[in-house]
Amino acid sequence: MRTLSLSFPRRLIAVSFLSALAVSAVGYAQPTPRTAKPAREHPSVTLSRTETAPRIDGVLTDALWARATKISNFLQERPIELAPATEATDVFLAYDSQNLYVGIHAHYGDRSIMRANRADRDQTGSDDTVTVFFDPFLDQQRGYAFSVNAYGVQGDSLLASSGGGGDMGGMRPGNRRNGPGDPSWDTLYRSAGAMTEDGWTAEMAIPFKSLRYPARASGQPHRWGFQIQREIRSKNEADVWSPMSRDVMGFLAQMGTIEGMTDLSTSRNLEVLPTATTVLSESRSTTTGAMDGIDVEEMGVSVKYGITSNLTLDGTFNPDFSQIESDRQQIAVNQRFPLVYPELRPFFLEGQEIFSIPAPVQLVNTRTIVDPKYGLKLTGKTGKTTVGLVVADDESAGKFDATGDAVGRSAQNLIARVRYDLYPESSVGVIVTDREFLSSYSRLVGADAQFRIGRNQQVGMRLFGEQHQTQAGVSTSGYVIDASFRKQGRGLAYSANYVETSPDFKTDIGYVRRTDVREGQASVSYRWWPQNWIINWGPRLNYNRMYMFSGPLQDSAVNLGWNAQFDRNISANVNIDTGMERYNGIDFDKTRYGYNFNVNTSRKLQGGGYGNFGDQIRYVTVPYLGKGTSSNFFVTLRPNSRLQTELTLTTSDFTNTTTQTKEFNIHIWRALTTYQFTPRLLLRNIVDYNNYDRTLGGNLLLTYRVNSGTAFYLGYDDRYRDGSQFASTVFPNTDYVHINRAVFAKLQVLLRY
Repeated sequence: MRTLSLSFPRRLIAVSFLSALAVSAVGYAQPTPRTAKPAREHPSVTLSRTETAPRIDGVLTDALWARATKISNFLQERPIELAPATEATDVFLAYDSQNLYVGIHAHYGDRSIMRANRADRDQTGSDDTVTVFFDPFLDQQRGYAFSVNAYGVQGDSLLASSGGGGDMGGMRPGNRRNGPGDPSWDTLYRSAGAMTEDGWTAEMAIPFKSLRYPARASGQPHRWGFQIQREIRSKNEADVWSPMSRDVMGFLAQMGTIEGMTDLSTSRNLEVLPTATTVLSESRSTTTGAMDGIDVEEMGVSVKYGITSNLTLDGTFNPDFSQIESDRQQIAVNQRFPLVYPELRPFFLEGQEIFSIPAPVQLVNTRTIVDPKYGLKLTGKTGKTTVGLVVADDESAGKFDATGDAVGRSAQNLIARVRYDLYPESSVGVIVTDREFLSSYSRLVGADAQFRIGRNQQVGMRLFGEQHQTQAGVSTSGYVIDASFRKQGRGLAYSANYVETSPDFKTDIGYVRRTDVREGQASVSYRWWPQNWIINWGPRLNYNRMYMFSGPLQDSAVNLGWNAQFDRNISANVNIDTGMERYNGIDFDKTRYGYNFNVNTSRKLQGGGYGNFGDQIRYVTVPYLGKGTSSNFFVTLRPNSRLQTELTLTTSDFTNTTTQTKEFNIHIWRALTTYQFTPRLLLRNIVDYNNYDRTLGGNLLLTYRVNSGTAFYLGYDDRYRDGSQFASTVFPNTDYVHINRAVFAKLQVLLRY
């Protein structure tokens, strides 16, 4: 291994060091530990231990629930902060050595306003739900969320400390997933729901094996952070057990506590997940027009072992990384920067919050590890130290465009992260990434820190350096420095940050959108809260300037916007963005207008969209200014509780104002329809059409899901393309031609010991 030597401008190191000392001094002078008296008292309950486990059928008739700890006092988180909840909720809690049990009774004065759909797990974002949150280490750094709707449909996610606002239940346009946090995390627990005359009831059994928590000696009680949140979608109401304030930064910081749990099982969690995949496919040659068949059969296995109750080792061999849901199409025409797609592969998803650092560059983008044969991952927490380690090869390096010694060789990837928690929502950390392939390498080291100051202010600093060498022996190095400040409040909020990304900065494991920039940004916003038919409204102002390292101004912009939330789940935002953008050495003055809206007043129909229009640069060799429009609209239809269709339209167009000609007008249509036959059996169909590429595709998938890990998939994929994109001797007209089809089956079985 070569040694890594990094050089940075001395003035940057001095500024960074002095800033760190100053902020650290403020942060330590004004810590906000859990022992400090909060602005309002957060509740605490002691859990009841049971020797008889309930039957998880959704009906609260077991004798256990009569003896369980009962919570019935809820306050609104929104729309009217700290007002009494408009509907009654009863939550019952108990535990034994293996599981934590949750019973729920959600009451309604008018049952017709209830929203409940039969759906796949993690797809209850439009339903009324009750979610329980746990912070087992009571450090306000990481939490777990488990939700259930009236039919017992599960939703689970991970929460990371981000200094975000208290309202965690909002839903973005087109997002069907449930709740806050990262829903890609999946674990085993049991749930069931049942309808009642005045609402619905539900039960959950959450194994302690599914959580990470600190070890305790025999008889020593646990004390965890805890919160309950009930969503009533028709009222856009969120009710919580522990009071939430918009004047306090962070969700985890405002949790209550549960106490009294002792002698939890010390058995280690061992999970084995074997997978088998078969794919039969045909693809058409663009030159000969012949359909060539490819048959693929793969088997793999993943293993998860709980070394301790708070440290987990994951391993995978020949992993099946076939994606059950393909990437959504994105418009690539006239884009100045490359597109990036989110990670969808399970092995890389779990624990990804450990490696996520809020920075101007994405340091870890595991989509760059295309075809691993094996992978090993260690994640968890010991004391105040969180650790994460990923080691994986990548066979794609020796497959795609490889010649000579590179053929058949694999790239080696290493990602290591350590974070030390200072006090709630405040930490320091380091990260190392390394990708090695023959004589080429990409190595990065970095440090980051964030400090919460008082109740609603946060300061963050990040410094990263890298060295890169190509196969030809060309070496470069670069750095990123980033400092930010943010203040959150019920009315007034403001932020500022400064970023430098050197011209030669690059990383093969991350994603870098832009280099050679020195940028300063500032924003301020204010919200009024009439809390009548207008819930809140107010203006926001953003300003930024970006320079090249050599001196010229690259970009400057002033963005003025207006945000509003209305009664009956309606929201709207508008903005105007004016400034200058330099491209290929030419300065362009631009003004663009934007909008965003969401209407969710009915269980059966939801819609919304966002977009912008105005001056637009044509990013070609000799650029010029024209007019451009981009937009995204969606409509979700739910005629009954089992059937759901989501229609999405993404558009982009550009007009040359000199010739008054429209150079492109792109429309991407997508329809996603699901039908839930039973709680385990689901049929899903995706149809998409791109008028610019002139492609048409369909994907049909039948899923039988036993739990979060055990499932069987059977699917069919069909793709068509305009015949004009083939050789004219093969297809002389523009009729749509069948270009590929595939039938696939996948079985995965989760074995837990």
